[in-house]
Amino acid sequence: MSDKIDFKESYEKTIKFLSKKKVQNTIAIILLIAILVFGVWIRVQPLPNLIDKTTGEYTPLALDPYYFLRISQTLMETGGHLPEIDSMRYGGLNPGWSKEILPKTTVGLYKIIHAFSKEATLRFADVLNPVIFFALGLLIFFFFIWFLTKNKWIAIVSSFILTIVPPYLYRTLAGFSDHEAIGMVGVFLALLLFTWGLFLLDKKSKPLNLGIVGFIAGFSTMFAIAAWGGGAKFLFMIFPLAFLIRWLVRRKDSLRKNISFYGLWIVGIFVGALFFGYALSGVLRSYMLNFSGILTLVSLIYIIVEGVLRKTETLNDKTKKYQKLISLLITIVIGAIFYQIAVGNVFSMIGHMLKSIIYPFGTARVSLTVAENAQPYLNDLIAQIGKVFYYIFLVGSLIVGWRVSQGIRKKSFRSLFTISFAIFLLGILYSRISSSSALNGNNGLSKAFFFISFLIFAVSTIYIYSRSDWKIETKWIIIIAWMIPMLLSVRSAIRVFFALMPFMSFMVASAIFETGKIAKKSKDETTRILLWIVFALMIIGIIYISAGHYKTVSYQAKNQHPSYNPDWQNAMSWVRGNTLEGEIFLHWWDYGYWVQTGGERPTVTDGGHFNGYWDHLIGRYVLTTPYPETAKSFMKVHNVSYLLIDPTDIGKYSAYSSIGNNKNSDDRYSFLATFVSNPSEIQETRNGSIRLYRGGIGLDEDISYVQDNKTIFLAKEDSGLGAIILEKANGNYSQPIGIFVKNGIQYRIPFRYLFVNGNFIDFGEGINATAYIYPNLISSSTEQKIDPEGAAMYLSEKSMNSLVAQLYLMNDPLNKYPELELVHKESPYPFIFYYQGFRGPIKIWKVHREEMANIIAREEFMRTSGEYGEFDDLQFVK
Repeated sequence: MSDKIDFKESYEKTIKFLSKKKVQNTIAIILLIAILVFGVWIRVQPLPNLIDKTTGEYTPLALDPYYFLRISQTLMETGGHLPEIDSMRYGGLNPGWSKEILPKTTVGLYKIIHAFSKEATLRFADVLNPVIFFALGLLIFFFFIWFLTKNKWIAIVSSFILTIVPPYLYRTLAGFSDHEAIGMVGVFLALLLFTWGLFLLDKKSKPLNLGIVGFIAGFSTMFAIAAWGGGAKFLFMIFPLAFLIRWLVRRKDSLRKNISFYGLWIVGIFVGALFFGYALSGVLRSYMLNFSGILTLVSLIYIIVEGVLRKTETLNDKTKKYQKLISLLITIVIGAIFYQIAVGNVFSMIGHMLKSIIYPFGTARVSLTVAENAQPYLNDLIAQIGKVFYYIFLVGSLIVGWRVSQGIRKKSFRSLFTISFAIFLLGILYSRISSSSALNGNNGLSKAFFFISFLIFAVSTIYIYSRSDWKIETKWIIIIAWMIPMLLSVRSAIRVFFALMPFMSFMVASAIFETGKIAKKSKDETTRILLWIVFALMIIGIIYISAGHYKTVSYQAKNQHPSYNPDWQNAMSWVRGNTLEGEIFLHWWDYGYWVQTGGERPTVTDGGHFNGYWDHLIGRYVLTTPYPETAKSFMKVHNVSYLLIDPTDIGKYSAYSSIGNNKNSDDRYSFLATFVSNPSEIQETRNGSIRLYRGGIGLDEDISYVQDNKTIFLAKEDSGLGAIILEKANGNYSQPIGIFVKNGIQYRIPFRYLFVNGNFIDFGEGINATAYIYPNLISSSTEQKIDPEGAAMYLSEKSMNSLVAQLYLMNDPLNKYPELELVHKESPYPFIFYYQGFRGPIKIWKVHREEMANIIAREEFMRTSGEYGEFDDLQFVK
């Protein structure tokens, strides 16, 4: 009996001890430190892989970080001052340098590390940079969530989830020295400070104190812009929306205090812009006068207008009832006039806003071909985070709507708001489920569901607001203002998933705690039991998904290697040692930063797209051109010394050929697909063999061919190529035959051309297409062997005469490019072959411009804008 009493007393003492605020805070801090250490440990796993084998130095993980590394190197070389012009990019256009602060932080980090270790290099500081800022950002995120919710445990769980959720990993890994990691530091800091200001508005704070906090919040917002301009744009949706909602539900709030805080927030941004070297006009246009940030100034104008109307005697008792509506109408008129005068056509802006909701990254050719800009589907998000994580997030989001509804004075309206909010939420998320879904985001049904959900939510909210008082706790105002832009971002681009993860991590943690809180307060026993069951399932689910996420991120981190792979490292080592400083390289834009930083040579284009029109010119008049003179003219006018083609350009053909199309058609769009022959299916004949190459692709253009006095017409919309047949007898090749399929019917049509064993063969008849025969590597658990003729690439009439096909694949069999000398090939393999995709070397050609005397250097190729394909009719040969 005494043992039981002792146990009870020990239990009670333990509970009493753990319930002390200081003890809980200490436990929370210890857990936070453990999460930080754990997160950093995961993110430094790639370090051993980030070594350039040609220099022994660290090298970044991804493409864009090479640009920031080069800026850091330039800062070190010049003593901290960048030249006026970046001579390594876009020769003739005189581009400046990025104003973002990341390179300076890398230099600063290097100086700190170097003070403790003389062996530390700038490149080591560069690859470590994202991990340092991940840790700092996570620390600020923790305190922001704690401050927002007044619940340290929600902050702990949110921070832990953010540490291990896969979409937040890659851009915070060692080596990914881009602006996202430091950008989130700025975003979290601005969120924390702006939230502090809104909370101070709830208290009897003096206008001076509110102004100081607003100014600091504004300065931190500008810091977020200087750290990551793209990510900071979310703040100009979240902050004005939160401020405006709060003002609307606080009907008797102090105008002076609100203007002191919000006005000085804007002033803080402008002062910060001057501090970080940004033009005020640029900040205004990019963040406050564009469609995503227009609410910034509109909110300020609105409260000023309403404040004036409050004090005016012109409104009688009847019209005062519609004071907010009158204020809104006046604000719209003032805002429209100001926008029309200062920026441009207000109706165009509204149209652009509506279009951007459906197509967030626009419909421009270049942006649509960038993989990370691809507009995602809901299934893409779920695939990255897991179904359990997603559905807990969804529950948490629905709880936010319910919490906001509880502030409606008339209880009969609460259900209306909760339901309309749920429809709004589902309309955003489920109007773009997958490409095969009836709700694919592009058809009429999807768009109708999306906009109708908006309309239902807007109409019901305005109706409820006009009929009932509505008090919303500031915490929930901030959360819902944070939520709306984040939900919309689900439809924007795959790369935006990174910025979405902090909110989703918080929402998952909040869902668990809010469910427990609601269950605890529920008076209905059945409801309470069901809620506790849901609560328990959520905890089990988050433990399960966390274990899965840990395995995923741990594996990914350990196995990350730089995209600047050994082939590129060797190739750029050759460039540094065998070309002259200042000699210009031409290639598809993807490789610009590698050549500039790794090869230390200037390039015509790069991933910064300083002038996107040149991407079109290269796509049309260089890579896909069937007219060699256009490529030579482009090279001549841009003073190109070397042409570089990477093997991945074969797979990217559809991207740059799409960008290379003319204005009104897809005259260049094509793709390079490979068909594979199974050696077991080779048919032996008396004098040779017949091979069948299997595959399957659509057509890039209609095919019309007369056979046996009958015209076979295959439309690209409903036809395709299913296989290629190649017969060889007595060492000679017969004409390759394509097996085309239309409506289930096969048509055997010969190709006019064959490229095999380095020989280009013209059979004189057949459709204008080429069967490009090359080796296939057959690999099994016991052996690897080469089948010399095991793969066949289909080159259509559009692609077979392109520079890429003629020069890279076929080594200029028709001598169309005698002025280009192949001077270097970089690959661990001596030849092109197929193995789970096309494999080949990096090829570099020396451009002998002095041999192009008959080529006209068209200055039009230096233009920075124009119509697609408008130079087709120019003369390029003297």
